Amino acid sequence: MLLFQFLGILAFCIASGYSSLHPFDRRNSTGLTDAVTWDPHSLFINGQRVFILSAEFHPWRLPGNPNLWSDIFQKIKANGFNTISFYVNWALHFPSPMTNEGEGDFETGTYRDIQRFIDGAKEAGLWMIARPGPYINAETTGGGFPGWVGNIAGSLRANNANYTQAWTPYLTAISKIIAKNQITNGGPIILVQAENEYSASASNDVYMQAIIDLYRANGIVVPITFNDQHAGQAGNFSPDKPGTHVDIYWQVFCTIGDSYPQGQNSWAQVQSVYYSNHEGAAPSNPLCLAEFGGGFLLGWGSVARGGTGYEKYCTLNHLTPISEDVFYKENYAQTATILSKYSLLFGGTNWGQTLEPTVYSSYDYGGGINEARVATPKMNEMRLQGLFLRVSRDLLGATLFANGTNYTTSSLIHTAELRNLDTGAGFYIMRHDASTSTALTTTQVTVGTSAGPLLVPTIGNITFNGRESKILVTDYVFGKNQVKILYSTAEVMTWTTIDSTDYVILYAPSGQTGETALKLSNPILDISAFPNITSRSENGLLTLNYAVAGSQMIHIQSGQNAVVVIIMDKTTANTWHAPVLSRPGPFGNFFSIGTNESILVGGPYVLRTASIQGDTLALARDLNGTTTVEAVVPSNIRLIIWNNRSIKTAINTQSATSVVTFNVDGVSSIIELPSLVKWKVSGSLPEIDPDFDDSDFVTANLTTTNYTNLPPLAGNRVLYSQQYGFYGGNLIFRGHFNASGNETAIVTSVQSGFAGGYSAWLNGLFLGSSQGSPTVSMTMDNWSVNSSMLRIGNDNVFVILQEHGYVLLLLISLTANGGKEPRGLRGFSIVGGNTTFNLWKLQGNQGGAAGTPDAFRGYLNEGGLYAERIGAHLPDFPDSSWEDGTPLTGGGVKGAGVNFYRTTFDLNIPDGVDMPVRVNITPSAISSNFRVQIYLNGWQVGKYINNIGPQTLFVLPAGILRRNSTNTLALSLWSLDVAGASIAGLSLVSDGTFSTSFQFNDYKSPDYAEQKPLRPMANLVEPM
Repeated sequence: MLLFQFLGILAFCIASGYSSLHPFDRRNSTGLTDAVTWDPHSLFINGQRVFILSAEFHPWRLPGNPNLWSDIFQKIKANGFNTISFYVNWALHFPSPMTNEGEGDFETGTYRDIQRFIDGAKEAGLWMIARPGPYINAETTGGGFPGWVGNIAGSLRANNANYTQAWTPYLTAISKIIAKNQITNGGPIILVQAENEYSASASNDVYMQAIIDLYRANGIVVPITFNDQHAGQAGNFSPDKPGTHVDIYWQVFCTIGDSYPQGQNSWAQVQSVYYSNHEGAAPSNPLCLAEFGGGFLLGWGSVARGGTGYEKYCTLNHLTPISEDVFYKENYAQTATILSKYSLLFGGTNWGQTLEPTVYSSYDYGGGINEARVATPKMNEMRLQGLFLRVSRDLLGATLFANGTNYTTSSLIHTAELRNLDTGAGFYIMRHDASTSTALTTTQVTVGTSAGPLLVPTIGNITFNGRESKILVTDYVFGKNQVKILYSTAEVMTWTTIDSTDYVILYAPSGQTGETALKLSNPILDISAFPNITSRSENGLLTLNYAVAGSQMIHIQSGQNAVVVIIMDKTTANTWHAPVLSRPGPFGNFFSIGTNESILVGGPYVLRTASIQGDTLALARDLNGTTTVEAVVPSNIRLIIWNNRSIKTAINTQSATSVVTFNVDGVSSIIELPSLVKWKVSGSLPEIDPDFDDSDFVTANLTTTNYTNLPPLAGNRVLYSQQYGFYGGNLIFRGHFNASGNETAIVTSVQSGFAGGYSAWLNGLFLGSSQGSPTVSMTMDNWSVNSSMLRIGNDNVFVILQEHGYVLLLLISLTANGGKEPRGLRGFSIVGGNTTFNLWKLQGNQGGAAGTPDAFRGYLNEGGLYAERIGAHLPDFPDSSWEDGTPLTGGGVKGAGVNFYRTTFDLNIPDGVDMPVRVNITPSAISSNFRVQIYLNGWQVGKYINNIGPQTLFVLPAGILRRNSTNTLALSLWSLDVAGASIAGLSLVSDGTFSTSFQFNDYKSPDYAEQKPLRPMANLVEPM
C-alpha cells in the first residue's frame, strides 16, 4: 500500500513539473487541415479534445423510407453517443462496372442516398466516420463487393490491375461525396477509413497506398484511418511503422481471428492487451478500438428455433448492460478515447440478398437499439457512460499511471489509475480482478489527491456486487464556478450549469453507500429532508455521506456560488437525460464544439431533442407508458411544449432554478393487429415442365472461368451464376439432353453457400433435394434415373432450383484468385449412354443485376422464382384470377415445389404512435423441409428455413410498412420434400406501442403498374 501512496505523491510531483511523460506527446495533423488533429491521448476537433463514442449503423439495413434514418440518429444521440460509424456497400451502388457512366447509383430518396444519410446525422448533431471499403465484410454479400468483381482475372484486394480498374470508379464516386461532407466543408465527417481488416506486405502496401492516394486526390483532407485485426498486435499500416501507413491506426477488438470479447455464449475475462499492443504498434496515436462488440452475430441454426435468435443476448448477462459496465470501462482504463461500438448499435435487417451466407435475415446483433428500432436497456448504460465522457475532458488527456490489486484493502478488486498530468485530475477505474466474479465484495481504495493520498471512503466501504465496474474521480473540476470534487466513491453521470447554478449528478446501485468530498469554503446546506444523508465541513472541504435510494437533490450555497448535488440510484439515473441545447452556427448541435449547454430531464424512454425559445422549453420525446417527468430548467421557463402540445406544470423555484414536474400519458388505446386471412395462391415453378419455353433464359455457354481457386469439377460448361450477371437469390438451371434410354443417373455438384439447398427434377418428375446445412457450402449428389423418366430420342430437361445465391468473400486473399466463391453448378454429368448435356439455360432475377425492372428496390431484392420475375410480390399485382388458398395447415404445397401466396392488411396507426410490427411464423415439425421468403410491399424482408432456423420472427421495417394505407404481404413457400409442406402458424405481432414525436409517413415505392412493361406477361399457373 505504501508503494501506491508513494506513486500518488509522485504523480503530483510530475504533474507540477512536466506536462507529459509520453515521448510522442505532440499534436499531429494530416498537414491538410487543423480541423481534426490528434496526439497520443485523444482526437481534437476544432482544437477541443473530444471523446469519440461511436455507434455503428449501416444505411441499407433500415430499408425503404430514408426518413427513418433520423429516428435511429436521434435515439443514438439521445443515449450518449456523439459519432456514427458507417460502411458504404459498393455492391448496392454499382450493380455493373460502369453504373451511371461510372458515377454509381446514389438515387435520392432511397437507401442508396448516402448524402441524405450524412445530412441526417449532422442534423442530429453526430460526427461521422466513413468506411467505404472497398472491402467492408459486415456480413454482406461478397463483403460489399458487387457480384461481377469476382469475375475479373486475378486476385482481389491486391495490387492487380484488373481489380484496380474495378474499384476505382466506385471509390472515386464515394470519396467525392465524402470530401464535400468533411468538417472542413461544414459537414460531419471527421475520419475516413481505408480498406478493412487487411495485412501489410510489399504487394498489399501498393494497393493500400493507391486507396490513400485516391482519397487525397479527390479532396479528402481529414485523417485516414485503418481498422486492424487481432487487437492491434501486428500494427498493419500504423503511422509508427515503416512502409505504407494511414494517419490514425485502429485496433479491431479481436483475440484470435474475428471474435468479440464476450462471444456468443459465456462471460469472459476482460482483455488487458489493448494498451500494450497500442504502445507497441502506434504510440503516436490515441488508443482507438474500432469494432468493440457489445453483441455478436448469429448464424443459421446457431440457436434453437424461435424469435430472432438474438433474444439470448437480452437474457444472458454476458451481453447485457452489465457487460457494457465492465468491458467498456475497462477500455477507458486502458486509455481508449476512440471507441466504436460494433454491436451493432443498430443492426437492422439483412433484406433480400444483401447478406452473406454465415448470417440470416435478422442482423439485430444484440444491439442497443433492436431490429424493430426499440431502445433496449443497453442504451441506458451507454447513456450514463456517454454523458460522463463528454463532460470529463481531463480524462481525455490522462495517462495510465499504474494498475493492479494493491490500491484496495481487498485484493479481489482491480484498479487502474489514470491521471491528467496537466491538471492533476485522477480517474480510478475499479472492478473485480476476476471480471467473471459474482462475489459481493466491500473495500476501500487509496487515491492520490491534491490533499495527499487518502484511503476512501473514510466512513463505510465501496461495494462491488459481482460484475460491476466504477469510475471514481479525484480533483475533478466541474461547472462554470470550477467546483472541485476532491474525491467521490459514487460515479459522476454528468454535470451542467443552468443559469448560474452548477449541477452534478452522482449515482450508484440502489442500496449502496457513497462518499463525496467537495472543495467549498463556508458551504451552507439543509439536508433535513434527507435522512439518508449526513455532512461535515472542515478546512474548506464538505464531505457528504449517503445511502443511495431514488433521487435526492442537495442545494449548497458557497459564497456567491450555488451548487446542486443530485444523488441517484442507478435505476433512477437510467431514466435521466441531459439533452443538448443547440446554438447558432454550423455545428450548433455538437456538444463542446458548437454548444456546452444542456438541461436535465428525468422520465422519458427516449428524449430526442430539447430547445428553448424565450420562456418556452420544447421537448421531443418517446414514452413507453404513462410517465412522471422531472426537469431542471432555466428559471425563466414558463411554458413546456411536449411533442407540440402545451403542458401545464408545477414550477418550484429553488435557488433561482426551476424544477418542473408533470405527468404525461402514453398511448391511450390498444391498437389491434389484423389477422392474416384471404390468401390468394399460384404455382411458381412452371419451369419444371419439359415443354416450358426457356428461350428468354440466358444461354450458359461459357467454357472458361476466373474462379480458378474453385474451378469446375465436371462438365463442358461453366455454370457459375455470377458469370451470367446473376448475383443473388433463387436460381433456375435447365439442362437439356437427348436421351438414349441407357442413362442411369445425373451427378451434380452444387455450390450454394452455407445453409443453401436445392431441388432437382427430370422432365417434371421430382428427383430429390439437398436440404442444406449451416456448415456445408457445396454438396455432390447422385440422382437415380430410370427409363420411365426419360423421353427417349427426344429433348429431356433436367431442372435445378437453387437457394441462397448470396456470396461469401473471404477476408484475405491468400492465393491467386483467393477469396472468390462462385454460386451454381461446379460439376454435372450423366451416367450411362455416353450422353452429355447439349444446352444449359439459366435464370436468376429478372433482367439480372444490370437490367432489373425494379431499380428502385435494387437487384438484390428478388430472385429467379417465376412469381418474382412477373412481379407477383409487388403491390397492385392483379391476382383476382388466382385461386383462394392458405399457406397454413390444410394448404401449403402438396408435394415438392413452390407456391406463391398473397394477402393484404391494414393497420390504421394514428399519428403520434410508434408501433413496431413483426410477422411471426410458428415452426412446423423440424423434419418438414421447407423454405419461405417474406415480401412486404414488394420488399423481400426475410428468409425462413424450417429445418434449420433459428429465426421465426421477422421485422416488417417501418420504412416499408404502410401505417395508413393497404399493405401487401407475399410469401414464397418451397417444399423440398415429396410430402409437401405448410406453415403451422402465421400472425402479426408488435414490440409494443410508444407515444412519439417522430413523424411517420407511408413510403410509396414503384409498384407493379410502373414495372409491368419491363416484366414478362403473367400466366396463370396451377398451385402445386
